[in-house]
Amino acid sequence: MWYKILFSSFFGHALAEEALTEEKIKNIHKIGDLVTILYKWAIPLGSALAALVIIYAGYLYATSQGNPDSVKMAKDLIIGALVGLALIILAGVILRNVIGLNLP
Repeated sequence: MWYKILFSSFFGHALAEEALTEEKIKNIHKIGDLVTILYKWAIPLGSALAALVIIYAGYLYATSQGNPDSVKMAKDLIIGALVGLALIILAGVILRNVIGLNLP
């Protein structure tokens, strides 16, 4: 049951759109439309992946028992996940404000 809540919270916006069919793909005439579709899926996927990596890193940190290598690896994973999430968000800001795409 918890996975349904997690799945719908991360992918709810992307899944609320109609399914991407072959006909819709053929009707993409502008690169902006393609980028918008890809970005709609990048946010939930990136967020879910970052959340999973942070949970895994937290587990590594909690079970490291003070081992400096495990602590460093866990901290690096958390930093990497947060940087990746920030890059996805910044990409949306750039696409929306600089290029002028109509993103969700």
